[in-house]
Amino acid sequence: MPEKDWISSYFAPLARSSGAAGLMDDVAEMTPSGDAPVVVTVDAMVEGIHFRADDPLASVARKLVRVNVSDIYSAGALPTEALLTLGWPEQRPEAELADFATAFGHELAVHGIQLLGGDTVKAPAGLFLSLTLTGVCQGARPVRRNGAKPGQDVWLTGQIGAACLGFDALGRGDKDDRWVYAYQEPRLPYADIATLVARYASAAMDVSDGLLGDAAQMAKASGCGIEINLENISVAGNSRDLSEILRLTTWGDDYQILFSAEKNKRDEILSFASASVMDIGVVGEMASDCGLKAIWRGEAVNLPETLGFEHGW
Repeated sequence: MPEKDWISSYFAPLARSSGAAGLMDDVAEMTPSGDAPVVVTVDAMVEGIHFRADDPLASVARKLVRVNVSDIYSAGALPTEALLTLGWPEQRPEAELADFATAFGHELAVHGIQLLGGDTVKAPAGLFLSLTLTGVCQGARPVRRNGAKPGQDVWLTGQIGAACLGFDALGRGDKDDRWVYAYQEPRLPYADIATLVARYASAAMDVSDGLLGDAAQMAKASGCGIEINLENISVAGNSRDLSEILRLTTWGDDYQILFSAEKNKRDEILSFASASVMDIGVVGEMASDCGLKAIWRGEAVNLPETLGFEHGW
């Protein structure tokens, strides 16, 4: 099918904002946000690295949107508009493209995102996807990862390690395992997390490359240290085995929010979270000395050499 037919058949019906102009042009008009700062993020997903070749395309579409929304939330912002780049391999049937587009459009609608445009190309091998997403800050400025201060609480939303267990299950051929959903379609915190981060967080980031590695990155960016109490982390499967907990907290694909906040805001944060039915808790403290320290049953643990997924060649 020619590119223009792909666009008119599958993606133009999703682009409902006036700025998209029916995806007939090579540019789109972004919606003004008033005085609120706008943030932008982009994430790519590659078949065989970020998803399995046999993952349902509807799940891939939902994951593509959610991994980007997670970045926007961590800045204390809500998502608004999107650009999609799609590299489609010729060996994949058109029916799968239809599945992808339907799920993609539904997921955008769930998060209140307007599709503005993008690009589609034929890929020589393997599916390639990239989504650029904008968001409007819920505070005066975006929350960065470099604003943490010694003595602040370290907070974490949700559960860690479910995607790892889901990936394990798929490796065993068990597609019906209860954890598979977390790998294929990560469950994000509720959108209220953006307001909470904007209101209370000094530093924040999403947990995508492994909790311990991401915690170390936030501490390094802030020029201080971080101490994580492993017993305070909600891990998938409720394991109490230290080696398993270290595996789960360094694997990645969790898409939860890690942030620091002043200790005197703890009651306010818990009250906000309770009103929003948000799963959240204090898992550590920012420290004056640099580096990452993990605590298990009152003792510092020997950390693995690799704390998370490393991007590179």
